[in-house]
Amino acid sequence: MPKRNWVDGATGNTPLNAARLNALETDLDAALTALAADPSLMFSGAVTRDTNGVPTSASVVWPDGVAGVYSGTASTAFPTAVDSYTVTRAVTPTKTYTQPAVTRDGTGQITTRPPITVSS
Repeated sequence: MPKRNWVDGATGNTPLNAARLNALETDLDAALTALAADPSLMFSGAVTRDTNGVPTSASVVWPDGVAGVYSGTASTAFPTAVDSYTVTRAVTPTKTYTQPAVTRDGTGQITTRPPITVSS
């Protein structure tokens, strides 16, 4: 997401009205959802893995320092892969990003990835 070049003052295009603040919030939500597409980028500390090495739980730290928790579900058909997961963002109220179960072909490649959902 490109950064804006803000200029001070009421006529300087600063986010001082509801419409501009709403646009910023939409940008932030989209960026956080994109980051939730690969929660391993935010793993912090110990990562719990199952016997096949699949990450099943971990603490996460979002880029702005907010803590959260990752919980993954290993694939039953391809036990070295994750089919679904959740990652939380401990804000008020807590947000949960959920990757619903993916569909895989006979080789384990993802053929359908449902969109990540966000709940508060």
